Amino acid sequence: MTDAKDNSSLPLLLGISGTILVVAVGGWFFLEQEEPVPPSAQSASIAAQPEIGLAAIDNTTEPGEPETAVVEPAAAPAIEVLDAPTTGVDAELRKARLAADADILVMPAAQSALHYYGRILDADPGHPIATAELDAMLARVARSVTQHLEAEEFDQAYQIAVLVAKQRPEHALVIETQQTLDDYTEQLVEQAIQDVRDGNDEEGMLAITTAQSLPGRNPDYFTAIRESVAEIQDARQAAERDQRQRADNARSAWVQSVRGAIARGDLISPEGSSARDLLAERNNWSDEQTQLSGEMLVALVDTAKSHVETELLDEAGALIDVASEFGADADELSGLRTSLENAIIEKQSSTLVPLSNLVQTKAASPQYPRRATRANLTGYVDLLFTVTQAGQTADIEVSRAEPEAVFDAAAIKAVTAWEFQPVEYRGQIISQRTAARLVFRLE
Repeated sequence: MTDAKDNSSLPLLLGISGTILVVAVGGWFFLEQEEPVPPSAQSASIAAQPEIGLAAIDNTTEPGEPETAVVEPAAAPAIEVLDAPTTGVDAELRKARLAADADILVMPAAQSALHYYGRILDADPGHPIATAELDAMLARVARSVTQHLEAEEFDQAYQIAVLVAKQRPEHALVIETQQTLDDYTEQLVEQAIQDVRDGNDEEGMLAITTAQSLPGRNPDYFTAIRESVAEIQDARQAAERDQRQRADNARSAWVQSVRGAIARGDLISPEGSSARDLLAERNNWSDEQTQLSGEMLVALVDTAKSHVETELLDEAGALIDVASEFGADADELSGLRTSLENAIIEKQSSTLVPLSNLVQTKAASPQYPRRATRANLTGYVDLLFTVTQAGQTADIEVSRAEPEAVFDAAAIKAVTAWEFQPVEYRGQIISQRTAARLVFRLE
């Protein structure tokens, strides 16, 4: 940021003549139109009485003619039309006072009180009356300038300050105007820089344009500002591109990791690197999330079906639960759960449970074979069998016998007559596989 005064060209205007704005206010214009006066009228006397309505008496007579008096009407205040040139400090002072009384303080420039006081002080820099009256008048002007600045009517305030600066370059209103414009310029430039840093380029450019449109601004200053803003834009855009690239790389790596976990079958384990955990990570990649969640759901359902078929039933149940979290079709889930339940029951039915876990309601002892009695043989038979849903025995088979083929038939015949209380599992009556050893011993 350059020094606050660098962005203002107000001091440069101090040596430049102000533009003359011709505005007719009442009859004031004629004060500046001093027509040549014939030599015969050079003895004319002038009387001006603005406080009573500017009545003017013309006492100009030709030799030998009677004096005549013409009185102008005093109905509306007006500025006297002079018949003779007004010269000297007193005439300028009179004009300055008339302009001040008419509130023509600064503008139009060539008919203003400031203009006439300036002419007096140019001729006599130490003129005490002009100096005092000019200071008093400028106090009035300063209040007007302050009001313009508060209303952000900067052009009006600046025009007045430029004209005042020719006579009083260090006057408070000149300094106030310049400081206000410089401060506002700096505020707008800082706002523009912050907007551009935040990515609000349009707002930033608008702030710079607004600052540059303020009166008295130095074009070179804004050339430098726009170059600085362009550098900020370039740096920000480069950072944004780098950030987007990093985000793209991170998204690509995440997608690959999720698909890799699905391909390996790491759907819900191990913890932290499973597809489920990776998909649970919070990110802004909604499209990829949707795509991968669909792929995950297909893998969950297919793997759950496979586990049911291979009797990995606990794993299948966990996968079905996760598939529900991922929004699997309700009918498909219901079919999966039914298949799993049937598989669990079937597995339980085929699992050997100790005979002591069952409630036997009818027992029958085996008959000792005669051949074994005559041969004084002892031994045992291990049988596998199923307790049906009706509580009877079925599918009896010998798993081991000692000695072989001696006591088998007697053991099978005895177990065939056994009965049990039906087995209940997971709320259903099921058939249950079990085993028993029948021992044959002579008393």
